[in-house]
Amino acid sequence: MPSRIHRLFAVFGLSAILAMLPASLHAGSAPDPQRLHQARSNCHIAYDLLSEALEKNQPLSDTDIAWAKAHELAALAYSPCPPMHADLALRATNRVIATPDGLAVARSYIEHQKDAGAMMEVGLSMYSGQFSDLTKQQGLDMIKSSADGGDPMGMYFYGAELAGGSYGAPDVKGGVAWMERAAAAGHVDAMHRAAIYYYQGLGVQQSDKKAFTLFRQAAESGHIYATVMAFTMIEAGRGTKKDFDLAYRLGRNLAEQGEVYGAVIASSALLQSRDAPKHETEVLYWMDYAIANGDEKIRSIMTPLRPQVAAIYNRPAPVSAPRDFRPRPFKACPMKTTCVVNHYSGLKSCTTNKDYWNDCDG
Repeated sequence: MPSRIHRLFAVFGLSAILAMLPASLHAGSAPDPQRLHQARSNCHIAYDLLSEALEKNQPLSDTDIAWAKAHELAALAYSPCPPMHADLALRATNRVIATPDGLAVARSYIEHQKDAGAMMEVGLSMYSGQFSDLTKQQGLDMIKSSADGGDPMGMYFYGAELAGGSYGAPDVKGGVAWMERAAAAGHVDAMHRAAIYYYQGLGVQQSDKKAFTLFRQAAESGHIYATVMAFTMIEAGRGTKKDFDLAYRLGRNLAEQGEVYGAVIASSALLQSRDAPKHETEVLYWMDYAIANGDEKIRSIMTPLRPQVAAIYNRPAPVSAPRDFRPRPFKACPMKTTCVVNHYSGLKSCTTNKDYWNDCDG
């Protein structure tokens, strides 16, 4: 049975499915390679959000008002900004500083504390043209200072702009080096973007090994396109061994975020694994998930393949997975905390993510 399954996979493999999809990979359930996964949410843009609400005479909760006052007092006391409550952090996600008060207080954190996160937010605001008296070049200079100060978002943004030529002649090698520093600090998009440069050998020495390592790291943090790329490299044995157990873990991690391509990867990886005959029910489960939740293109590809897979497994009609079936539980992964220190102030910031070992799933 394994040989018949693997022969079918020549048609069913993810690389074959990708080849049938629109080249842009932007439509429907197909992953968007340009999508950013690393959210920006910090005290400086949160304060700007509340400042804008005041400008518009919008009501603020007592909790928001108390936090805003604490943020102002911390700036005056030359202290780190106070932690945000979860709701405020969510509301402020990916905002750009746009109010005079938000800019002034963030600049105070820069002036007195060399706050690299504030440098990044002020730099991005200038770069985006939020204030007519501040130039794009001033923004770029501030973003570079943020990178020098150790802010992961600043390092990523500076690296991307350096490679793209915003600071003069494109310096891809230097830009990728900064992206790798951001990646080491836990920045997911930096992992993915640096991996693309190594995968294609654009401005750096081409390295499948480095590309796969970075794609895998981003995939473990839920980056959609990096998961697709990591699986593609596993399937080809490019930069890594053909580890379909790892491919399954990465795909299932994505599927459980509600991403259809994760289900495609999970079922594909199980079909190519050494013990494929043991996983017939789960293979059908993930195929059903892809058919039920995918767009028209996914359904048109997966629907005719499903009965072929069921037939190879000699499943009698009906060939659906049992209604109460759930994929086998994951073995828990330990958590790993990565910290970076602001080169100016000595303040430490940390991010905590799952530490994927070969014997855990996530």
